[in-house]
Amino acid sequence: MKKAFARVNAWLEHADDGLRALLLRASVPAWLIGLLTLAAFFLLMMTRTLTQLAGADRAVRMISVLMLCLPLAAMLCFALRIARRSGDGLMLMLGGSALCVFAMLARVSFIERSSGDYDIYLADWIAKLAAGSFSEGMRANVGEYNVLYQYILFIITRLPVPPLYAVKAVSFIGDAFLAGAAARLAARDGKDSMTAFGVVLLLPTVVLNAGMFAQCDSLYAACALWGLALALGHKPMRAAACFALSLAFKLQSAFILPIVIVLWAHRKLRLREAFVFAGTLVAVALPALLGGKGLMDILSIYTGQMGLYNGLTYNAASFFGLMETTGLDVYAYGNFGMALAFGACALLVTAGVRLGEQRAEYDRLALLMVLLIVFFLPRMHERYFYMASALSAALAVRCGGRAVIAAAAIELAMLATYWSLAFSLPMASLMMLFSAILLISDAKLICPDGGNVL
Repeated sequence: MKKAFARVNAWLEHADDGLRALLLRASVPAWLIGLLTLAAFFLLMMTRTLTQLAGADRAVRMISVLMLCLPLAAMLCFALRIARRSGDGLMLMLGGSALCVFAMLARVSFIERSSGDYDIYLADWIAKLAAGSFSEGMRANVGEYNVLYQYILFIITRLPVPPLYAVKAVSFIGDAFLAGAAARLAARDGKDSMTAFGVVLLLPTVVLNAGMFAQCDSLYAACALWGLALALGHKPMRAAACFALSLAFKLQSAFILPIVIVLWAHRKLRLREAFVFAGTLVAVALPALLGGKGLMDILSIYTGQMGLYNGLTYNAASFFGLMETTGLDVYAYGNFGMALAFGACALLVTAGVRLGEQRAEYDRLALLMVLLIVFFLPRMHERYFYMASALSAALAVRCGGRAVIAAAAIELAMLATYWSLAFSLPMASLMMLFSAILLISDAKLICPDGGNVL
């Protein structure tokens, strides 16, 4: 009996060692794991009830499901690349693939939901673009988005896919690139962070922004964060192009652009990259110009957006969320908020220029810029803290400690403005302020060498 038990125990030990070697060191083609994962997700989605495909023929259903597979493919590309470069074998590849599938399932949970913004504005703009040619759509000055996103909407109108699904799929692809940028910013020893990648993919506000509300904030935020990551990775021309693409998607990218001054002061960017930046913007505008859209029509898109809103806050967890704004002089208080925002920006840039070149401090400085500028500016929407959420997650993974607390507070404050949580807007605004104070107190912006930078 003892001999039999010893044999079984020896066999189990051998199997244990073999399985561990297989999962931790075996070299399995990443493309094979990716294809198998995509095939499984495709079959799962083909069996799922999709309301907007009710009555559609099989070909349309297959094309629509393939459209939803594209974001998963983008997520898998990043996850498998991170796993392969880490050298941790099959286990991390399988874990990364499972992470991507669950991240997509979280988003697909809301695939039938549409927000008021989509129903009132975006669906109408898509219908107008679908009614004519590309040139007619450009000349008609449809919508409030810049031309880069208008190109995407026009392409969507030509696909045999429900527009809501296609719009969300594009934003899901943006989520993948955003998570990839966060992984690069949180990298250690030249290896991107799978933890940061997964955290950003699963952040509730990131999932809800695209999945429930069909917003495209991930597109400009991904480009902006990649601009920062590439600049820190000594790829200045690509960084300049990414910063330009971010601005071409949305004006909100301006919240992080002051970091360019710091990057230039530290020789991460040069003046020649200004030509790359301008050239990218010209290249983006060229199709619209050739389609008959006037140059002034393109230049006036963002100036027109500035006059759309006249309230002090639009459910943003900001400085104005701390007070009762009814009856306040919007002009006076708005100017006061802008002065605070520009002052905070100038202070951060000055501190950043004199800051030592430590990777984590660039991430922290960028986070403080997007956090404090949005916090003090008037007329902010809750979504404008979007970049702060992703940057705080990357910083938390890289630095730990107080950065984790700040990231959690930022995410909860944002979530409270997306959904009705157990605390009010003033409490959410206080949490944002607390996060900023926590980040500043833990930074070398104040005392890098035992003295005050400013």
